[in-house]
Amino acid sequence: MTGDQTARLAVLAHLNLKLFKFQKVEGRNHNVVTLVYGLFDRDGNYTQGIKKVLELRLKDETMERLGQGVTVRTTFDVKPGAYLIRLVVRDAEERKLSATNGAVRIE
Repeated sequence: MTGDQTARLAVLAHLNLKLFKFQKVEGRNHNVVTLVYGLFDRDGNYTQGIKKVLELRLKDETMERLGQGVTVRTTFDVKPGAYLIRLVVRDAEERKLSATNGAVRIE
């Protein structure tokens, strides 16, 4: 908990890079991945959102080293209560979307 009865909620999103297509540009693997996080209260009302854009320009060696992918950490400052977290991920190369939901209770 932080001051005034708020907590810091960390959301971890793991991206398996093997599921993304990359465009080879100047010897690097390029793609732009957009992550949009939405936080909703227990009544389904939108409370907060965060958008992150990852511009990936990775060497082949880096792609191999990251093998299992990358984890992106995002935090929200929230008051006690029940929340639904919705994450939508979109890549620029294939324009594919993926989404997931999670529930959390902060006491």
